[in-house]
Amino acid sequence: MGKERGGDDTDPSHARDHLANERTYLAWLRTAANVMALGLAVAKFVENGRLRSLAAGALLMAVGAIGLAYSAVRYRSAAADIRQERLGAVGRTGGALVAGVVLAVACAAALLLLW
Repeated sequence: MGKERGGDDTDPSHARDHLANERTYLAWLRTAANVMALGLAVAKFVENGRLRSLAAGALLMAVGAIGLAYSAVRYRSAAADIRQERLGAVGRTGGALVAGVVLAVACAAALLLLW
C-alpha cells in the first residue's frame, strides 16, 4: 500500500522535517526580537532620546517587525511544502539573502544616523 499524497505526520522523516522547520523559525524569531530590542535600546539610551537616535531605533524596530512577519510566512510555506511532500524550499535562498542585506543596510543606516 503506497503513501497517499499529503504525507503522514507520524512518519519520522516528516517529524524531523517539521522540527527542523520549527528550529529555523525560532532562529528567525530570536534574530528579529534581538533587532527590535537593539532598536529600543538605541532609541532610549543613545544621545538621550534625540531625534536621530529615535529615528535609528524606529528603523531597527521596523526591520525587526518585518523580520517577524517574513519568518511567519516562511515557516507556514515550508510547513505546507513538508505536508505536501514538495521540495519547494530546497534551493530557495533568495529571501534569506534579501533579509540579510536589508538587516545590514538598516544597521548601517542606523549607525549613520547616530554618527
